[in-house]
Amino acid sequence: MLLVALATLAALAPCGASPLNVLFVSTVSSPSHYIWVSSLAGELLRRGHHVTELVIKPPATPHPNRTSFVIDGKIYAETTPVDLETVYECNLFEEIQMLYEFSRDSANIVFESKAFADLLKHLKQKKPDFDVFVLDFPMQEAFIGLNYVIGRKPMVAMTAYNLPVEVLTLMGSPYFPSLLPYSGVGAHGGDPLTFTERLQSVYRWIGFTTYIDWVYRPDVDKMIAENFPGAPPLAELEKDVAISLVNTNPALHGAMPLVPSIVEVGGMQARPPKPLPADILEWINEKAAPHGFVFMSFGTNVRAASLNKGSRDAILRAFARIKQRVLWKYEDDDILDKLPPNVRVSKWLPQNDILAHPNIRCFVSHNGGLSTQEASYHGVPILGMPFFADQLGYAKKGERIGISRTVIYRTATEEAFYEALTDVINNPKYRANMKVVQNAVRDQKETPVERAAWYVEMVARTGGAPHLRSPALRLRWYEVWMLDILAAAALAVGLALWLVRRLLGALCSSGGARRRTKAKAH
Repeated sequence: MLLVALATLAALAPCGASPLNVLFVSTVSSPSHYIWVSSLAGELLRRGHHVTELVIKPPATPHPNRTSFVIDGKIYAETTPVDLETVYECNLFEEIQMLYEFSRDSANIVFESKAFADLLKHLKQKKPDFDVFVLDFPMQEAFIGLNYVIGRKPMVAMTAYNLPVEVLTLMGSPYFPSLLPYSGVGAHGGDPLTFTERLQSVYRWIGFTTYIDWVYRPDVDKMIAENFPGAPPLAELEKDVAISLVNTNPALHGAMPLVPSIVEVGGMQARPPKPLPADILEWINEKAAPHGFVFMSFGTNVRAASLNKGSRDAILRAFARIKQRVLWKYEDDDILDKLPPNVRVSKWLPQNDILAHPNIRCFVSHNGGLSTQEASYHGVPILGMPFFADQLGYAKKGERIGISRTVIYRTATEEAFYEALTDVINNPKYRANMKVVQNAVRDQKETPVERAAWYVEMVARTGGAPHLRSPALRLRWYEVWMLDILAAAALAVGLALWLVRRLLGALCSSGGARRRTKAKAH
């Protein structure tokens, strides 16, 4: 097999500076998710490649090499807000149901959209010859059917969801619940999981895997059959995936056992700052805020305006007690007459650029993955208020490595919020620990988005990177775990014991017969 792979590489000469024709699809219904994946599209364009994309948001700036099919209307995340009062208390089965309802419903919205119909029409009429297909894969797996439409090109799967176990399975990389918390945010930086953590990881692994294999994947096969007539099922189309780009970085997520076809590009969206708008700069600079400022934002999937009034007012009273100014991303106007003099709100704020400002003292966040990565990139300690999904994992990890404190939304009082906030602001250990993480995050030979783009180019040059393909993909699951070897060994031991027992029995019977014969002779 290795010789075949090497021969393939030799036959496929590098494409050098020739621009690639890339089909780029990201339909996960999350604006923050799109921020992450669009950074790769932008880098591919910067390198001179041509990008045809199906996306949830229009590009910020037009580009002559970019053909965009933008899903019209509100996306699923905008029409189905999260209930902040109940989501934190979901049990495992409610969590699974919520996540995969989101996946199915958001996929169906795209399948019914004009943008998807226009893309199919474009592909069938223009018949563009793509070099590689880049797909935002987990939770939107059905769109792998597009690869059937374009003629089964080499694929790059990517995900902003940290490192889903489904990606490990997809790429033939081993998963150990004892090393990586299931649906967590990576390893714990060398610290082993406790017995309770390993038990919880196995429990979640069994629950999710059972649902995915027996319910969700059959549903994906149905969606593929309905929307891409004649296409093979998911398991067959997954064979086209050459590499997976995952949103992790060892500096934040810890060291993890991965096959080389899984490439860590965590924090692709984090970057040096752009100039801030003048009005924001005037509010947070050292002259206006001599004690620094606090920035509060819950990202794009959690609306601060959805906080219940009691919790919101408790936070405002806590803010009124600190010396720092506060800049808060808040989406509605119902708070304007309640703001303390040191608090300013805005419906939109340039998060990455604000986090880079040297006068910032603390980032009050929902602990979303991209927010945590940007805070780490800029070295800003966090006060977390997580609600669901990976937010809970990042909050736990942040406390474990000493870069953040956590308050629980449903139980946070004014005093609890104030105590945690002032601790993060005034205790130098949080900034010192975050500085260690920041240095490690930035200490890379190239930026994550440059690495991601290079791997996309490499997949095209090599016709699917066969040299990176894991041998585990050619084995059955019980062969990977060597259960057949264990079964054969057990059978051999059992057979040997049976033979020994029969032999001893025969010897004992023979000895008894001779003794009886001698006794009769006497």
